[in-house]
Amino acid sequence: MAREYDTYTDDVSTIKEGVEITIAIRETDIYRTRVVKAIVSSNRKALPDGDTLWVRYNLGPLRPEPWSIKILADVPGLLIKKAVGDQ
Repeated sequence: MAREYDTYTDDVSTIKEGVEITIAIRETDIYRTRVVKAIVSSNRKALPDGDTLWVRYNLGPLRPEPWSIKILADVPGLLIKKAVGDQ
């Protein structure tokens, strides 16, 4: 089953598409933030096996169309924020 994530940006044009990048994402079901190495694309057909990535501007507005993300690996130690309910 495909997962859903979101990320925040000041300028969507700064997100490099189609290449490996390091990006902070939040799991939308449990609100846990992770830093990952991933490939992202605004064209969902370019990553047909990717999960859904919602892009938000830092002030909160959501872009109308979701992107795709293929997570390659977690980047440990850069950001630690537990899921809602974690002790």
